[in-house]
Amino acid sequence: MGIMENAVVLLCKRGDVSCGVLLERTLSFQSLMTKLFAKWKDLSEGSFSLSYSFAGHPKCLLESDEDLCVLYALTLSSRTECVDVAVKDLVDTSTVSTVVDVCSSSGDVGCDQLVLLDSVGTQVDLLPSFSGTNNSKVLKSAGWCNAIVGVGQVFLDGAVGFRDALSMYSLFHGFKYVYAKNDAQTVKVVCLERHTSKECNWIVKAKLEMPSGYFIIKQFVGEHTCGDASLSYSSSRSTSSFVGRLVSEDMRSDESKRPVEVMKDMKKHYGVEITYRRAWMAVKKARAHVYGDYMESFKELSWFVGAFRASNPDSMCVLERHDSEHFKRMFLGFAACKYGFTFCRPILFVDGTFLKSTHNGCLLSACAKDGNQGLYPLCLAVVDSENYDNWYWFMEQLKDFLEDGRVLVFVSDRHDGLLQAVKQIFPSSPHSHCLVHLKENLKKRFGGLDNSKKKYLVNLFNLCAYAPTVREFEKLLNKLKKEGGVKVAAFLDTLDNQHWCHAYFPGKRYGELSSNLVECFNNWIKKERSLPITLLFDKIRLKIMEQMFARRSASMKWKGVICPIMEKKFKGLFNVSKTWAISRSSDDLYEVRCDPSVSVNISSRSCSCGEWQINSFPCTHAFCALKRGGKNLNDYVDHYYSVDAFHNTYSKSINPVPTIWKDVSVGSDANVLLPPLCNKRPPGRPRTERIPSTGVKSRKITCGRCGQVGRHNRARCKEPLQH
Repeated sequence: MGIMENAVVLLCKRGDVSCGVLLERTLSFQSLMTKLFAKWKDLSEGSFSLSYSFAGHPKCLLESDEDLCVLYALTLSSRTECVDVAVKDLVDTSTVSTVVDVCSSSGDVGCDQLVLLDSVGTQVDLLPSFSGTNNSKVLKSAGWCNAIVGVGQVFLDGAVGFRDALSMYSLFHGFKYVYAKNDAQTVKVVCLERHTSKECNWIVKAKLEMPSGYFIIKQFVGEHTCGDASLSYSSSRSTSSFVGRLVSEDMRSDESKRPVEVMKDMKKHYGVEITYRRAWMAVKKARAHVYGDYMESFKELSWFVGAFRASNPDSMCVLERHDSEHFKRMFLGFAACKYGFTFCRPILFVDGTFLKSTHNGCLLSACAKDGNQGLYPLCLAVVDSENYDNWYWFMEQLKDFLEDGRVLVFVSDRHDGLLQAVKQIFPSSPHSHCLVHLKENLKKRFGGLDNSKKKYLVNLFNLCAYAPTVREFEKLLNKLKKEGGVKVAAFLDTLDNQHWCHAYFPGKRYGELSSNLVECFNNWIKKERSLPITLLFDKIRLKIMEQMFARRSASMKWKGVICPIMEKKFKGLFNVSKTWAISRSSDDLYEVRCDPSVSVNISSRSCSCGEWQINSFPCTHAFCALKRGGKNLNDYVDHYYSVDAFHNTYSKSINPVPTIWKDVSVGSDANVLLPPLCNKRPPGRPRTERIPSTGVKSRKITCGRCGQVGRHNRARCKEPLQH
């Protein structure tokens, strides 16, 4: 936006609220009114009066262009830089009309003939009030009406600023223009109607002023003589670059803003219609302006690796290249998270998810659970795809990073490359399949069954997975095979029991049967997955850093011995066990008489129901026995669930990676990193939804229109019908 020399500020005060308006030589009274309407939305023409005081004259009316010119001349002569203007509401602001009783002037006219007249005696049409068309909305583009003011207006941003001002001005007033001359020195613009039929006088010309480098308007004729012929809701001058600059601030707060949303926002807030293609390009340019270019981001990655290692020396950052130039893959592990993981249960949830950037890619991650059952990210890596080679490399880096002497348990889906990598890198670590993915695979074998039967079989499969004893598991499994049919039985035979059910699992997984935790992590970083690679790593680092501080601060207010989520579980156990009777056999052995009865040994922390051993948390029967023996419940809970362990989990911090001393020439040296070689996204719209895990088949539906089996229904069918 340009500025004018000898400008004066009008401080307009209405009640207790004031606003400033720039008084320029070319400012018209109507433009002043428009600005006030934008400031106070409840104002309407005729509902208020304007006045100012000046040099012994307490109330000078301000009602026309002439009054405004007088005010401007007074400020110049007295060298005044600021004038107070009073905005006073009239007595009846609900309507600008007056009621005239025709009966008083003519005795033979009926009194029902009353008409509404405005202040100058013209009849007011109230019909639009019934359709809502008189309730005009103040748009964000209201200030664009004065984007072009007149001769002498200065644009500090040069030709770019002048062209943006032209776009704003034309979009607000709804006309189209063409460039008669357009270069770095001179820009001359005329109305489209003048260019085609020579019937419009509107013209503006600006030139580069040296040595200041500013663009200044030298010629301006602001009146259109073409009438309404040029009015339009859309304009070719609302370019993607112009729209991108408008939405760039919104992009900072919402990285996932879509082109459709930009189209709606432009129409709703600016009254401008743009095409989807232009909105898509605008989003791309706005994202590049705010977050940087995808290609250029790889050049900054080498700097980020060095800066991260310098600020977090105990953390692990491994960057691999295809050759001496091109990016291959990168691993990032946080020392603060590694230290905190020693106070978490030795279970790792691993998975991969796709990235939404220009280049195809996959983000691999390993997460844990803290003592309050919260998500605890540990490390991540960006690779070209989810395959055996990348999973093997990820597990190698993970092993070097953790240096954990405990036997780890891995929970994931059934990706073949992942399973092989875990077996080779962590041979002593048991691996658990995600129960959710297994159920999705099982449901594909339910062809021809009704919904109630499907739910029954899925519930039976859940019971098999949670069965605490081998005997109970075999009983339920045989029942599932018998009632599920041949396909279900064949699928169950392909599963290794030690990877999915409690009864045969060789390790200790604290009751965890699902990898949904890492799916939560993928959803938690959903917006970050569309960012350039350097910003992707930095934003995730920042997010984990803030989460660690927030949880550390919140836990300082906890008064209990164990974490709040586990305390709630104790309360639930108390409500269930109120009616049970307990008999004591010895100091540590109890019999809980429920249906059926069980025995509890508190010294070995075991119950004949098996739940205490599997979950490593007292079951309902153990709760009764501990209360009967007068024991402290907190002494029989694993240390991982204690508040003290939670404090230690979040006791360390991830250090900031400041960019204040970042070399301005970063990416120009010999250590520059280029994008991947064969990793460019194929043409067409990129995938934005989750990639199904191995073994999960897409649902096939039958179209009710064409009868074909595929991925479309009657509403989306485009197949030609055969007559």
